[in-house]
Amino acid sequence: MSTPKRWRDVDNSPPAPGDVELVRSFLSLHDHEGDDERSLPPSHRSLRQFFVERGLLRPDEPAGPDELETAFVLHRSLHRKVPDNADAPFSSEDAAVIEEAARAARLELRFEPEGPPRIEPMATGVAGALGRILAVAFLAQLDGSWAHLKQCADETCTSVFYDRSKNRSGKWCSMQSCGNRNKVRAWRARQSTRGPAA
Repeated sequence: MSTPKRWRDVDNSPPAPGDVELVRSFLSLHDHEGDDERSLPPSHRSLRQFFVERGLLRPDEPAGPDELETAFVLHRSLHRKVPDNADAPFSSEDAAVIEEAARAARLELRFEPEGPPRIEPMATGVAGALGRILAVAFLAQLDGSWAHLKQCADETCTSVFYDRSKNRSGKWCSMQSCGNRNKVRAWRARQSTRGPAA
């Protein structure tokens, strides 16, 4: 019996504002297996593709298994820091993972004559790619935009979306996919409780 093919899903969530989109799209990265609609953690291959597509790694730049495993672990820990994450609480172990990745990225402050200060990684490769993501995540927590990030309420989805609603009542990463799927489920549940028509 052949193993179902694992593939990276397309992110249908509306983009977050500015640089926060880099973090949101990283946190939304996930795979599927066969026709299973449940989200799976991203594979090393999906992580590397993401870094290349976002210009964080050159296509010919090496990314070894240990480096990509570091990216995988950071993805999981940073995901747990998303507000109201129902999967698992953010722990001191998660904080240690993030802090170690920041040290490996050699993040430094940059002050320019004009414009706001920046945080930039001095490391290259995967460590530098993760550093760019962490720099944005750090600033997003300072300016309050991190609080708008939410995990999709669909039980099969782990995508993160940027909630633009005034009272932060958004539930779905995409109304076209998860929102619509849950509306159909709710409708079917209501129909089944009504029983057959007289």
